[in-house]
Amino acid sequence: MEHSSKLNRVRTTLEIASLVTIGSPRSEGEDHSHIERLVEAEWPLPPILVHRPTMRVIDGFHRTFAARLKGFTHIDAYLVDGSEELAFIVGVRENTTHGLPLSLSDRRAAAERIMRTHPHWSDRSIATTAGLSAKTVASIRGRIDDDSRSSHRLGSDGRLRPVDTKSARRTAAELILARPDASLRSIAQEVGLSPSTVRDVRARLERGEDPLVHSNENRTPRTPPESESKLSDTPDRLTPPSPPEKPADLGALLALLARDPALRMSASGRDLLRWMHQHAVKSTDIEKIADAMLPHTRDHIIEFAYQCAVNWSNIAQDLQNRPGATQNN
Repeated sequence: MEHSSKLNRVRTTLEIASLVTIGSPRSEGEDHSHIERLVEAEWPLPPILVHRPTMRVIDGFHRTFAARLKGFTHIDAYLVDGSEELAFIVGVRENTTHGLPLSLSDRRAAAERIMRTHPHWSDRSIATTAGLSAKTVASIRGRIDDDSRSSHRLGSDGRLRPVDTKSARRTAAELILARPDASLRSIAQEVGLSPSTVRDVRARLERGEDPLVHSNENRTPRTPPESESKLSDTPDRLTPPSPPEKPADLGALLALLARDPALRMSASGRDLLRWMHQHAVKSTDIEKIADAMLPHTRDHIIEFAYQCAVNWSNIAQDLQNRPGATQNN
């Protein structure tokens, strides 16, 4: 079962004429302005990635075209084996972690293709590969044919888990009651849940509670403070977005942008990189803000955070709608 997008890579030098440069995940083809920037960049550039069985370029189409324009006959490359389906996944993964990012529409199309060839992959695994959110992948999965669905999904940790977790939790509860001496790990393996989930099921049974987790559970009704009306002149408050499972780490994305030669080679690009580093909210800032916050400023800071999220959302929407900017979505 192929799940990892990490393949063994063999460093070599290949004749450019022997390479196949079709099958890119980019629906609009190569970006000529990006190729021109690469031609002017300092060489050698990082090796391209080539699927050995077909000699198809998996990652590095723009570098290959730029090398041709510079008159090179050979190019540094990594050769990888594996199926063509897995090669496509590797290519998508590479294009979401460095170089010129895939457009939003191309990432969506890639996620759907991966979903059809690997329906057992979890939404989060596909999202990580295609550079999307798990919520977006879930909506794509909901639009495709039910025949492509599986009763289990393969997570990023390589473990199969049931899609219907409610049914699995019920089965776990029945097994715990029938075999009270059985280990949590053995029951977890039998029903396809994690040991921590089975432990939660057992704890619920011991408390006399329903072993299922309901959507409205653990939600504490929010009573607006008396001072809340002073924060806004309008009665409609911002609706807070659903919190992620863990804080987002912007370090990898900032490092990716910092490696872009087009940004590094222009004054405006360097200014943009400095600005983004100064305004990026890191995961460590959560504790800093919480520690420095005074009780009477809590609601103001919450409002400030929501307003900043709205502004960043508007920036993303504006950039996405600008003509000629689709390759950078």
